[in-house]
This record gives sequence, structure tokens and C-alpha cells, in this order.
Amino acid sequence: MREVRVRLGRIRPADVRAPQDELMNGRGFVLLQDAPVADLSEQQCEILALGLGRHVGRTVPQAPEKYLQHVRDLGVDPSGSTSYSYQHSGRLGYHADPNDIVALLCIRPAKSGGLSCIVSSVAVHNEVVRTRPDLAEVLYRPWWRDRRSGDGPDSFYQSPVYTTDSAGRLSTSYGPDYMRSALRGAHVPPFSPAQREAMELLDRLNSDRRFMLTMDLRPGDMQFLNNHVTLHSRTEYVDHPEPERRRDLIRLWLSTDQNRQAPS
Repeated sequence: MREVRVRLGRIRPADVRAPQDELMNGRGFVLLQDAPVADLSEQQCEILALGLGRHVGRTVPQAPEKYLQHVRDLGVDPSGSTSYSYQHSGRLGYHADPNDIVALLCIRPAKSGGLSCIVSSVAVHNEVVRTRPDLAEVLYRPWWRDRRSGDGPDSFYQSPVYTTDSAGRLSTSYGPDYMRSALRGAHVPPFSPAQREAMELLDRLNSDRRFMLTMDLRPGDMQFLNNHVTLHSRTEYVDHPEPERRRDLIRLWLSTDQNRQAPS
């Protein structure tokens, strides 16, 4: 995989709109660079992220009335029933967010680690179909997921890993961290042998360098990913001790006019 980069310099709307075709009809990911975050306040960085994102799609709330999220280490227990992946510094499994596009504007990177890794879920799907069609069939069936909204039954739901729309376009909804944590649900059955084997295969292929790319996001970088055709991950990171230097990224969820069902 090869990065598609666009340098902003002095930001013009045309510079931001240009990657849309690459996102929706090309590789499915774009990296904008040189957004002027260094001399901005936190609120100004939020306004900048929202403004840039609005040229790509419509913002989707990530919580009631919350249209952006800071990705920071809050020291939460990753296994907690109400903790989320963006709130700790550990490694994340490859996953898709529940919307068309996810965008990350880097304000400050970590002291070390925290690399952004992306993989072509279409290429991985095709490899699964080519080498293990029996497991591909399993991945088109519903799997239990965890919303991490507590311990009640509403925290758990089912959806397939792979779906296709009426035009035959593939969407991938994978999230091993939340699929494994769904097993805490009293009514959720354990993985079948075929499901375990399918997850092991996906986790191996998602880390295969034929299909993946690593980005070291720096201040002013803004990454856009199409959740239908890519998965993303993050390596474990170590932060600076000073609060004002700690890792901070602004996350947006965006919808487009592609009329596709986003991963659930």
C-alpha cells in the first residue's frame, strides 16, 4: 500500500475536496499534512478539524450532541464494561468505526509509539476467499459485538464481518477487541472452532505487509479513512509526563452521499 498525501500549506477548500475521490473510489485513505495546529488553542484546533472534515462529509455524533472526540490516554482499564479504545494507551486490534469515514487530526504525538496502522480490508477479504472460502462463509454470518455500554443485554448485538450492498460493494465490520469482550455477556455463546480460526486468520492477514501501511502521524497531519474498505489499528504508546505534551488527536466521524451501509 502507498500513501496518498496532500500538503495543505495555506488551506484552500479545493485542497481538502480533492481527496474525496481517492477516499471513496480509490485506495480508501488520504493523509493531509501541514494543518497549522502549533499556534492554535484547543478550541481552535477543534474548529479547524470540524472545518476540514466538513469538506469531506457530514459530521456524525459520537455521543449525544458530541461531534468530535479527543483521543487521549485517560488511564482506563481496556477490559472495563464502559471503557473505550481511545481512552487508553494500549495496542488496538484492527477495526472499522461505525460510519463511512473516520478522520484523525494530530495535535501532539506520544513520546514513543502510537503509530497508526491501516490495512486494505478488501485485499484481506479476497485473500480469505482465495485461500479459505469455508472461513469466508463464516465471516458473512452474524457475530456478537459489545457496545461497552454496561453489563445489560442492550450492550450486545450481532452483525456480520462482511456484507455487500445492492451494487455488490463490500463493507467490512471487524473489531476483535469488542468481539472478544462480547463473550462477557451472559447470553453470548463462546466462539465456535470455525470462528476462532477465522479470527486468527484475519488477525494474521491484517498484519501482513502486503496489505498494510504504517503512518507516524505528526502535528498537523489529518488522516481520513474509508471504513468500508480499510481497517485501522494503533501500536501501544508511552506518553510524556507533562500534561501539556501528552498525545492528543481529534477524531471525527463523517457520513457521505455514497448510500452505503456503514459498519455497525
